[in-house]
Amino acid sequence: MAVNKDPLATAVENLSKLMTSNLELCKSAASTIDKLKSDQLNYQKDQIKQQQEQLDSFKTTVHTEMKTAWSDIVKKNCETSTSTPSINSIKTAVKTVVEDDIRSKNFIIYGVPEDYSPDPHLVAEEVIELIWESSGCDPKVVAAHSIGTKTNSGSGKPRPIKVTLSCAESVKMVLARARNLKKSKCTAYHTWYITPDRSKEERAAHQKLVVKVKEMITAQPTKYHYIRDGKIFSVDKVKV
Repeated sequence: MAVNKDPLATAVENLSKLMTSNLELCKSAASTIDKLKSDQLNYQKDQIKQQQEQLDSFKTTVHTEMKTAWSDIVKKNCETSTSTPSINSIKTAVKTVVEDDIRSKNFIIYGVPEDYSPDPHLVAEEVIELIWESSGCDPKVVAAHSIGTKTNSGSGKPRPIKVTLSCAESVKMVLARARNLKKSKCTAYHTWYITPDRSKEERAAHQKLVVKVKEMITAQPTKYHYIRDGKIFSVDKVKV
């Protein structure tokens, strides 16, 4: 006569098998998770290594460019000197380069009456709007201020206004369009004029050219004389 297992014993046996199966599944899952973690860590290590290599490459490039810049400065100093350049002369050369770079982003407005506007920034924006030949892409004024101390009487010579733009290229475009002030329908702007932000030495050299041009105007009235890029040019006046 066949003997059937006790139902409780059967249930316990089935539960034991299920637990064993789940345990194996958990072990398999844990192994998979460990592998994924390992793969993720390896990937992160590779990324960090690549970033470090890029950073090292960037540092090397910057270092090389800085050495090249210093070498150029030293070479230029040596070419203009018969003796070995000193530390002070090199510092002076570097200072000059930096100052030239700063001035390249500036231009100067002359002839603006002191009582025209209390805000040099607004004057600078107005000038750019007047001389610019296209709309929607006017250079942005970064800073603007009057140079010197205002006289109490207000009858003295108007102070020039130094204007700073975001880049040297914008300044070049403004200077190239400066003649448009003279073409304005408002004659008040005809006494205003724009110049580069020159160094003390450049101003002295330019003043000599101005004196020379005045002499040439007197000596050769049939020609139009003008200064460009530190040189004097003369052309025949167009007969109307």
